Amino acid sequence: MSRAAGKTLTDCREFLSRCPLLEEVHIVVSRGLLHWSSALRSSSPACLLFPFTDNPVTLEDLRNTISKIGPIQLKDEEEQDYLRVLQAMHDSVQRILDEEDYYPIPDRVRFPREDIYYPAKEDNELGAWAWRYTLKDVQTDATTTGPLAGRTVCLKDCVGVADVPCLLGTEVITDYVPKTDATIVTRLLEAGATIIGQSVCENMCTFSVSFSAATGPVHNPYARGRNAGGSSSGSAALVAAQQVDLAIGADQGGSIRMPSALCGCVGLKPTFGLVPYTGIASNESTNDHTGPITRTVLDNALMLQVIAGADGIDDRQGAGCPFPKDVPKYVDQLLASRHKSLEGMKIGILREGLDMSSVDPRVHAKVVESAMKFKELGATVEEISIPLHKEGPIYHLTVGRMAGYLSRMGQASSRKELYLTELTDKFVPWTQQKWDKLWPTASNVMINGAYCWDKWPSLYGKTQNLLRKLRDAYDDKLATYDVIILPTVPQVAGTLGSQSDRPMDKLAKTVGQNLNCAMFNQTGHPALTLPIGMLPPHDGPEDLLLPVAFQIIGKHFDESTIYRAALAWEDRFNWKDL
Repeated sequence: MSRAAGKTLTDCREFLSRCPLLEEVHIVVSRGLLHWSSALRSSSPACLLFPFTDNPVTLEDLRNTISKIGPIQLKDEEEQDYLRVLQAMHDSVQRILDEEDYYPIPDRVRFPREDIYYPAKEDNELGAWAWRYTLKDVQTDATTTGPLAGRTVCLKDCVGVADVPCLLGTEVITDYVPKTDATIVTRLLEAGATIIGQSVCENMCTFSVSFSAATGPVHNPYARGRNAGGSSSGSAALVAAQQVDLAIGADQGGSIRMPSALCGCVGLKPTFGLVPYTGIASNESTNDHTGPITRTVLDNALMLQVIAGADGIDDRQGAGCPFPKDVPKYVDQLLASRHKSLEGMKIGILREGLDMSSVDPRVHAKVVESAMKFKELGATVEEISIPLHKEGPIYHLTVGRMAGYLSRMGQASSRKELYLTELTDKFVPWTQQKWDKLWPTASNVMINGAYCWDKWPSLYGKTQNLLRKLRDAYDDKLATYDVIILPTVPQVAGTLGSQSDRPMDKLAKTVGQNLNCAMFNQTGHPALTLPIGMLPPHDGPEDLLLPVAFQIIGKHFDESTIYRAALAWEDRFNWKDL
C-alpha cells in the first residue's frame, strides 16, 4: 500500500502510467485527499514516488543534504523532482528501520549464562576483570572430552556474549548488552572450555598502556603500578597471574602482542581472516584480528586450532582461509616435530625493527642474543633489511584513524559481515556529554580522521595501495626466510599514568609502544610474541625483573612454522632465567 498526499487525480494518473511495474491500481478520495494503492509485479520501490502523508522530508532537508556533498545548487525546476525522490527514499528506508535486526541466535539452553556479576574490588586485585559469569556446555560431554575440556577462558571485553554487559573500557556508553555470541565464543564452548568472564580492555580498544579503562588501571602481575600493556590488558594479566588458563584478545595495532609481551605470555595475532571476527566490536575491518593469549606455545596452538576457520559471515576471511574442518592440526604437527632439529629453517633478524628509535638498547641486545640461540637449535640465523618497515607505523596510523573516524560516526560500509547496529546506535549521534567522556586516543582518532577525509579524500585509498607495497616487501624476504624476528615492544613495562593527567601526558605514555606491531595488522602477516628473558626497568629498581619478548613473523596462513620455531625455543630455554 502506498499513499499520496496533496496530489490531483491527473497527477496520479500521469505518474501511474509511467510505472510498468504496477499490476493493479486503486485511487480513492478520503477526507479531501487522494490515496492510491497497488500490487507490484516486483518488490522494487522504484516507482513509489508519492510520499506518505506523514513524510517529514522538506525542501530545506534536500538543500542541506546537497550542501554536504559540496557547494552545489540544484536548478529550480529540478528541486521538486529530487525532493520527491528523497521523500520516497525516506519512506522505503522506514520499512527497513521497522524490521527486526537479524543476528545469529545463541543457544541459551545448551550454553546457559549463569551467575553474571560485576566483581568486587577485593576479588579483582589486578583490576583485570570486567565481568564475571560462568558459560559452558551443559548438554553434551564436551567439558570432559573436548580439546579444551577442563580449561578456563576469559574474553577481552569487546567480544560479544549475549546477555552479558560489554563495557569496551569506556563510560561513553554504559548499557550495551550484546544480542548474540561471537563465533569464537561458540567454538570455545563446543570444544569444552568454560568461559568465566570478560577481561578489561583499554578505553574503546585504543590505548596501549593499561590505565585508560573506565573501571580503573590494570596492574602488571610482575609489579603493581606497572603497565600490563593494551588494549587486551586484562586478558594478558589474568593469564600471567594464573587466574585463568587461556584468554582471547583482539588486535588492531598490537593489542594482543603488546600486553602479552609485557606480562610474559605467548600471544598470537593470526593471519588476517584466519579467525572470524564476527560478533566482536570493530575498530576497522581491514585490521581487525582476534586470537589466543596463553602461557605456553602448545596451549596457544591448541586454542587457535579450535577458533580458526571460515564462518560464512565474516568477509575478512578471504582467499586462503580454510573451513573449520580443514584447519591444520597445529598441536599434532608440533608434537610430531618436537625436539627435532630446526636444520633447514632460515631465520631473519630485522635490522629496521631493532633500530626503531624507541627501542631500549638492552632490549635490542636481548632480542639479538635470543634470536641467535636458534643456531643452537639447528637453524640458520642472519640479519636482514626491509627499509620500508619504518614506514609501516605511519601507514597504519593513517588507515586506522581515517577508518576509525567513519566507524565511530556510524559510517562503516562496503563489507559483508555482522554489523553490531545496536552498538552503533548507542554511540551516535555524538553529544558534548559523550565527547567529554572519550579517552584522548579515541577523540584524537576522530579529530585526525575527520581532518584527513576533509583535506585529502584519496589518502585512504593511496595508503592502502602503499600497504600492499609493504606487504610485498615482507613477502619478498619471506620467500627466502621462513620467519622474521624483531622486538615486540621497545621497553619493559613502565609505570602507569593517571586518569586525571592532561591528554598529552596520557598520550606520552604510549609513544613508540606499537612501532614494531602495527604494520602487521595492515599487511595481515601472522605474528607471535614469545617471552625471551627478564630485565629491570631503565629507571630501576635493579632488583625488579620484568619480561622481555620478541616477535616471530611468518608467511600468510603459515602459523605452523611460527609455532614450530617458538616451541623449539621455549622447550630449550627457560626465559625467566635469561
